[in-house]
Amino acid sequence: MISRQTIVKQISEDWSEKPQSEICIAILDYLFRNNFSSLSYITYGSLRKVVGEDYQHTDLLEAIQYLCGNRTNLLEAKFEIIEDDNHIDIENFELKKAYETGQLLHPETGELIGDFKSQVSMYFQPSLLAKNLVKLNAV
Repeated sequence: MISRQTIVKQISEDWSEKPQSEICIAILDYLFRNNFSSLSYITYGSLRKVVGEDYQHTDLLEAIQYLCGNRTNLLEAKFEIIEDDNHIDIENFELKKAYETGQLLHPETGELIGDFKSQVSMYFQPSLLAKNLVKLNAV
C-alpha cells in the first residue's frame, strides 16, 4: 500500500537536496490538509502561494511537472478556455492534436479558435491516486 511516507521518500530520492524536493513535499502536504472538493481547480498561482516566493519559477514548474508525471501521478493537468466567465474544458488529446495541426476547434461550437495558445489556460486537480492516498491515510 502506498503512503504519504512512501511518496516523500520517493521525492527525496529523485530530487535529493534540490528545491523541487521541498516544493513537491509542500504541495503533497497541501493536498493532505485540504478537502478535495475545494481542490478541484488548482491554479499555478494557488500553488505559488502554497510554496511561497522563495523558489524560482522554473523550480516550481519542474516540481509540478514531476507531480503530474507517471512517477508520482499526484496531480492531473487540465486545460480550458474561459469565455464570459464560462469555463469550457478541453480534452488533453484535443489540445495535443491542436499543437500538431496548429488548429483548435471550440469544444462546444466546433468553430476554429484563432490564436488558441493565448486562450487556453491550464489548471490542476488531485489525481485519483492522490485522493485514494489521502483516504487511506485518514483512516
